[in-house]
This record gives sequence, C-alpha cells and structure tokens, in this order.
Amino acid sequence: MKKNSKITLLVMALGVILSTAARVFVISAHTDMNTGFLYHGDELLCNLLYFGVIAIASAAAIFTAKIDEKNGAKDLTAAAVPTVGAVVMGFLTIFAGGFAIYEGIAEIHAITPNRFLMLSDFIFGTVLLVIAFVTLVKQKFTPGLGYSYSLIGVYCICRGIYGFMNRMAIVTVPEYLIETLSIIGMSVFFVLLGRYLSGNESSKTRAALAFWGVASASLTLSNALGTMIAKIAASSEVKARIVTSTYIAESFKQAQKGVNAYAMVFTPWVELFLAALAAAGVAFLFIGKRDEDVQR
Repeated sequence: MKKNSKITLLVMALGVILSTAARVFVISAHTDMNTGFLYHGDELLCNLLYFGVIAIASAAAIFTAKIDEKNGAKDLTAAAVPTVGAVVMGFLTIFAGGFAIYEGIAEIHAITPNRFLMLSDFIFGTVLLVIAFVTLVKQKFTPGLGYSYSLIGVYCICRGIYGFMNRMAIVTVPEYLIETLSIIGMSVFFVLLGRYLSGNESSKTRAALAFWGVASASLTLSNALGTMIAKIAASSEVKARIVTSTYIAESFKQAQKGVNAYAMVFTPWVELFLAALAAAGVAFLFIGKRDEDVQR
C-alpha cells in the first residue's frame, strides 16, 4: 500500500486558520471602514501579521511537500487520486462553474456592467460545468481531462485582468490586494494542476503546487471567512460597512456620492469554491489509492 503523508495538509490547514484569525483582527481593529484603507501607522504591523502568516505557510509547504514525497507521496500520480477525490473535485468544480455563471448574470444587472467580466463568467462557467460533469462521469483523471483543469487558470487570469481594469487603488485597499493576489496565485496553481493531472509533472511540480495552492487557498479562504466573521462579530460600525454583493456596494457608493463611500464586499462565491478546489487539489497530491487499485 502506498503511504499517505499529510504534513503539507496540516500546514495548509494551519495557514488558513491563522490567516483567518489575522484577517478578522485587521478588519475589526485596524481598517478605516470609510475608505477601506488601514489606519495610518498600522500598515506595517497588519501586513506583517497577515501576509507574514501566509508567506510562512506557503514557504513551509515547499519543504513539507518534499518530506511527504520521501514518505511515499512521490510515487503517487494523477491515476492514484482516489475515486472520492475525483468526485469531490468534480462537485467543487460544478459549484465554481455555477457561481461563475451567476456572477455573469449579476454583472448584467450591475450599475456599471463590465462586458469583459460578463463574457468571461459565462464562457468559463460553461467550461467548468463541462469539466465537472466529465470528471463525475469518469471518476478518475485521464490525461485529456487532467489537462482541461489548466483552463481554470485562464479564467482566473481573466478575473485578475478585470480587477486591474476596474480598480484604481489596489495596493492601498487590503480587500482588493488580497483578491488580486489570490486570483493570480490560483491562475498559476490551476495551470500547474493541469500539468500534474495530465501526467506531465516534473520533479518540482508537486512542491510548486503545494506553494501556490497553500498561498491562494489561504488568501481566498481567510479573506472570505474573515469578512463573514467580522460581519457577525465585529462592532456595529464595521458590520454596517460589510455587504454581501458588489451591487449593494455600488448602490451605497452612488448614494454617498463618492464621500466615504467604501463598503467591504463578501468574497465572490465563485472564487471561494475555486479556492476550495485548490485546497482539494493540494490534498489529493498526497492522498492516493493502493497499488492494486490503481492497476485495475
């Protein structure tokens, strides 16, 4: 039986938990909810705390991936991904595709709709649904199906381009910076995942997947969970500025006529499920079938 070493999974879980706690702290105590900026003088502390946790977890994942490989994971391939793994990834891809199309519909009704994002959501949402259904039917990864997962990386690139097109202040607003960095990380991760699942991995592919997977999953999940927790547990002033959709944020900005018009928006569901898919992809790098099951 192949060994399943899971040190990298522990690192990823700790990275998500600690970065979520840091994100809640930054939102609740150090963010000016009128502008979205960090309070002057708090920038260094907050950035070191939040991004430091993610950087440490991501860097650690490179080394733990090597340890997991030595403990048996090196012998695992895409063919060794268990049936339950293919099913989990298939369902997560269905949710991601469905919410991508939902985002496209929502963009139609936006106050300032963006055609590029709208078309990207509709086109790649459909592509994700096709990939998901094929995965669920086959319940295993063939080279062609595995390679198709790299198309998700192209979709992430499109969402990243939209972020740069639509937002002037990215670096100064933590919410925007986190979303931009996470979508860039996921674009690299899914391109590499397609390489791995298609059976074309190199000696460094698994470590690279661990790094980008832990980084993008931690960024996206911590931002999503942190925003939700702050909406429930933070002060009333903070809660009032956290909204569930971009449309509500845009409407608030119009009503405020641009004066103190910032509203923090929940992470888009499509990005949340893409992050969950990335986390699952990392998990099944190190969890595989028995030798005799793979040969059947």
